Amino acid sequence: MSFNVQVSGDPSLINHSIMGTTGGLLNAVVKVAENFISIDPRNKIWMTFSQSSYVGGDIVQGTVEMDCIVPFYAKGVIVKFKGFERLWLQEHRMETEGQGQNKRTVHRTIDHKENKEFFKSTIVVYPQTGNVMPGHYSFPFSYQLPPTLPGTFCEEGKDNLGAYSAKVLYKAKATIDVAHKCDLKYTTRLIVNEKCGELVKPSFAENKKSFLMTKGKLHVKAWLNKNAYIPGDTLINKIKANNTSTKPTRKISLKVHHTMQLKAHLYHRGINKVVYKQEYDGFQPCFFGKRYLPFFIPVELKPSSTLGNHIKSTYFLEIEFDIPGAIDLSVNLPLTLFAPQFLYSSIPSQPPGAPLPPDVSYRHPWQSDDSAKNCTKCNASFSLFNRKHHCRHCMRIFCGKCTENKTPILKLNYPKPVRVCEECLPVAQAGGVKYQSAKQHLAQYHQSLEAYYNQYSKLYPWIPLPEHLNVGPIPTAPIIEPQTQL
Repeated sequence: MSFNVQVSGDPSLINHSIMGTTGGLLNAVVKVAENFISIDPRNKIWMTFSQSSYVGGDIVQGTVEMDCIVPFYAKGVIVKFKGFERLWLQEHRMETEGQGQNKRTVHRTIDHKENKEFFKSTIVVYPQTGNVMPGHYSFPFSYQLPPTLPGTFCEEGKDNLGAYSAKVLYKAKATIDVAHKCDLKYTTRLIVNEKCGELVKPSFAENKKSFLMTKGKLHVKAWLNKNAYIPGDTLINKIKANNTSTKPTRKISLKVHHTMQLKAHLYHRGINKVVYKQEYDGFQPCFFGKRYLPFFIPVELKPSSTLGNHIKSTYFLEIEFDIPGAIDLSVNLPLTLFAPQFLYSSIPSQPPGAPLPPDVSYRHPWQSDDSAKNCTKCNASFSLFNRKHHCRHCMRIFCGKCTENKTPILKLNYPKPVRVCEECLPVAQAGGVKYQSAKQHLAQYHQSLEAYYNQYSKLYPWIPLPEHLNVGPIPTAPIIEPQTQL
């Protein structure tokens, strides 16, 4: 693109003395005309970027694109970058005013506002002036973001204390400097993800509890396949539970908790709410094994943002075990959500979820009390004085005399002596035998994985292969291009 000033007419008809006196007047008339002549709306500009999202310290590289249909006069091309957090909190307050008989209580609504700018920069992409002729033009630019930035965030709502609006935004604005109020402009948002305090890796937590009226404990360990997600992802929650009590778990609930800490001057407000919940079947008494729970993260969830001065947004995943007649057990795992990039850019379509590893129960299924009227061995009837007892190895129901023997069962994670029937006693004393083993299901699981990747690898060549199927380099996914508006 070249801005070349074109002068029409015969220069020989204009002497130098006249040029000296009329040149300034002519320039003044041109400048006045520029302020009142609007640019043709068919002329368009937009911006493209090399990445769909960034973190603090990244270099933003892109191009200002322009389609000129009708010639116009321009003074240059500039790009402005801006990052800020903006907070508005509404407070409802009851105050007392007046004295004596004139004393009364009034309701007041107070607005608290806070606005902080992280950075504001202007880049002169093309400084030349002149006429722009019809055609397509591209102006590359680059800009380095400050190293520590909070993640993009935007949330509005209302609770019992009042309304609120919290925003952490980053914007890029391209301008073709034409004239006052007649510039060609294009503004877009930048997606900035907060840097993870640690590398993306599996996360782990555990918790346990005992019971007042029942012997034994419930010990639960929980893993996530990674600690950072994008809304729309499916996380895999692995649970390993050891219940040595006779308490069942009615259901397992996975809850996403969203916590916001908002601060405007001296006014603070904390907002905590469950934004998504999913329920699964529980497990039987004396369960010992593994469960894999897939959990879809809703697209509408806002990203995490913890580095702001006035706005902090965090998440955690609560795994709740509903236990009848006892306080529920909860395991909490931290959760980081990146900005939903696919709402602003086009990404390749994804295949259906891969098969999950099979659930495993190391102990035999618990025999229901309702299914047994007599002892499994001696056939004695049960009554108020002849109570039911479960063998902790085979989980069948016997009378008290037939389960007098007690021994630890190490392979079934019973380190203390527990009741066993006479038939299971020799095996239990040797450590016991597991009801199921993950190794038994491994071959079948690998076959289902192989069938899955054979079906979808041609349609989605960028999906990663599992280690036992990975025999060559993995094709990379298509480049994610941000959507542009013309």
